Amino acid sequence: MQNSVIFGSVNANRDHYELAATALAQADPGWLADLITNQVPLDRWKEAYARESDDIKAILTFTDTSPQPRPGDQPI
Repeated sequence: MQNSVIFGSVNANRDHYELAATALAQADPGWLADLITNQVPLDRWKEAYARESDDIKAILTFTDTSPQPRPGDQPI
């Protein structure tokens, strides 16, 4: 499973959020990818707040370390 979450906080109302979501859905994926300039694992979260001069957007990455079912395993 490759679930993704986008979480953020800005001083805007729901209409602004909906306009932004629509604009992002229509944006060029390559351009959007270039906005993420720093990906930091959750256990090193403080690094996401250490701004560099060329940073645009830092994100925290969550790695699932729970055991994954093997083929043929029965769900519990």
